[in-house]
Amino acid sequence: METEVGPVHAFLETTVKSFKQSLGYLDMGSVVWSLIGIALVFLIRKPLSALSLVGFKALLARFGVNLSDDVEAQLKSAAEILFVTLAVYVAIRLAFPTDETGLFLTRVLSSVAIVTVFGAWYRLSGPFASLLRDDTSSLVASETDWVERVTQFAVILFGLTSLLKVWQIDISGALTGVGVLGAGLAIATQDLLRNLVAGMTNISEKRFETGDAIQVEGQFVGTVRRIDLRSTLVVGFDQIPRHIPNSDLSNSIVLNYSALKHRRIMLKVPLQLSATQSQIEAVRDGIRHHHRTSGDFELGDDAPKHIFVSDFGPSSIDILIYVLTRGPNYQEYLQVTERLTLAILSITRNAGTTLAYPTQTVKIDASMESQGLQDNTFDPNS
Repeated sequence: METEVGPVHAFLETTVKSFKQSLGYLDMGSVVWSLIGIALVFLIRKPLSALSLVGFKALLARFGVNLSDDVEAQLKSAAEILFVTLAVYVAIRLAFPTDETGLFLTRVLSSVAIVTVFGAWYRLSGPFASLLRDDTSSLVASETDWVERVTQFAVILFGLTSLLKVWQIDISGALTGVGVLGAGLAIATQDLLRNLVAGMTNISEKRFETGDAIQVEGQFVGTVRRIDLRSTLVVGFDQIPRHIPNSDLSNSIVLNYSALKHRRIMLKVPLQLSATQSQIEAVRDGIRHHHRTSGDFELGDDAPKHIFVSDFGPSSIDILIYVLTRGPNYQEYLQVTERLTLAILSITRNAGTTLAYPTQTVKIDASMESQGLQDNTFDPNS
C-alpha cells in the first residue's frame, strides 16, 4: 500500500537527492580555496566591520549625527555577520554554480542576511528614534516610544515581505487582502493617522520638546510632559493634565516660552510735572548707568537699549525703559525687576524729585457753590 507523500517530505527528498548528486561533481580545489576564503574573512571580520563603520560614521557626521556606543556595538555585530555571510555566499556560488543545491543554500544565506539587517534595524529603532530630539535642552526625557513602535512594526513588515520574496512565495493575494483591509482601516482610523502625522510634524519642526513651557493659542500655559501617538500631554500651572490632539497643536499658534533667550522689561517711570529738566535728565542718566553696569541686562548689539524721556502723561513726565534681561529664567527676571525698581527709587530721590501718581483736581465756581448750599439747606420742620 502506497502512502501519500506530503509537500514538505517531497521537498526534503528532492533537496537531499540533489545535494548527493552535487557532491559527485565537486571540484575539491575550489572547495579548499572557498574554505580558506571563508576562514580568512572570519578571522578579519572585526577589522573589516570597524573599517566600514568608520566610513558610515563619517557620512553621518556630515548631517550632525553622532552614534552612541550601544548603536556602534549593534552595527559592528551586524557587519561581522554580513561579511561572513558574503564570504560563504561566494564560496557556494563557486562550488555549486548552477544546480538546485546552490540555489537552496543561496536562499538560506540570503535569509540570514535579511534577518541580520532587519534584526539590527529592529534593535536600533529606539536609539535612532531618540535622534529626533536634543536631550541637552530638555528638562525631562522626550517620549519617543510611539515612534519606536511604528518603526519596529515597519521593520517586521518589510522583513517578512523580503523573506517571502527570497523563497518565491506568492503573496499577491495576501497583499490584495491587506490593501482592502488597509483602506478600511484608514477610513476608520483617519483621526488617528491625522494625529500621527501631526505629531511627527511637530517633532520635525522642533516647535516644542518634552519639558517646555508652552501657551496654546492664548488659552492656557502649561508644561509638555509627553508626546504620544495620538496626543500630547500638557500639564497646566493648575496641575490639571490636558491631553491635546496632535492635529490641534499642529494647527494652533503655540508660544514656546522655553525657547526664550531673554526676557523683556518694558515700563514707564512717571516723574512729577514740577520736576526740572536737569532733574529729569539726572534720573534718565542714572537709569542708563544702572542698565550698563549692573550686569543684569543684555548689552549685545541686537538687544534693545531704549531709555528715553518719552512723553507727557495725564499727571507726569514719563521715562520709557525697554530692555532685555541676560537670561530667560523667570525667577531671575523677578530679581532683576526688583533691583531695577529699587534703583529707580534711589536715583529719583538723589535727583531731588519724586515719582508722580495719578491726581485729579476739581474746581468749584464760587457762585455755583453758594447756590448749591442754598438749594440743599435742611429744614427740620419740613
